[in-house]
Amino acid sequence: MTTIPEEPEQPRARLEEWAPDVADRMARQQLAGGWLRALPSAGVQMLGAVANRGRAVTRAELGGVLPVEPVDGDRWAAPCWYDLDEDADQAATLDRYAAAYDRGPVRTCADLLDLLAAAGVLWVQDDRIGPVAPVPGVDEVFPVSNAERAEIASLRDMAARLG
Repeated sequence: MTTIPEEPEQPRARLEEWAPDVADRMARQQLAGGWLRALPSAGVQMLGAVANRGRAVTRAELGGVLPVEPVDGDRWAAPCWYDLDEDADQAATLDRYAAAYDRGPVRTCADLLDLLAAAGVLWVQDDRIGPVAPVPGVDEVFPVSNAERAEIASLRDMAARLG
């Protein structure tokens, strides 16, 4: 399944370099796939920054754009949530997704990157990070509830109307 219904089904590919039109399509797929509702802002920033670069990035490059305060100079060790108490429901959902990949709670940017790689949304090899295309939807890689599935379907419809 692709996150944009009018696009033909295609196998996912690890991208090393891509054109601006591919970055635009990835942004649409991120919206349609429910990523903006499923991730904290640090995760949305990760996906967007990787898509917009046009090439695989290093950990340092990607870490430089994360909207977090570094912990001992390391942005990857920083919390990925602005306010964990305020975002407790969203964090619990992301933790449920992480458990499906035998991962622990998602609290840091490194945890979030690890989950996105485990789910096959991004690839990580040594110090390089890149996207896959087409971008899978949240419901394609995580165990979502019926309510989440309905919300993602609504986002797909909206993305199709915008497209």
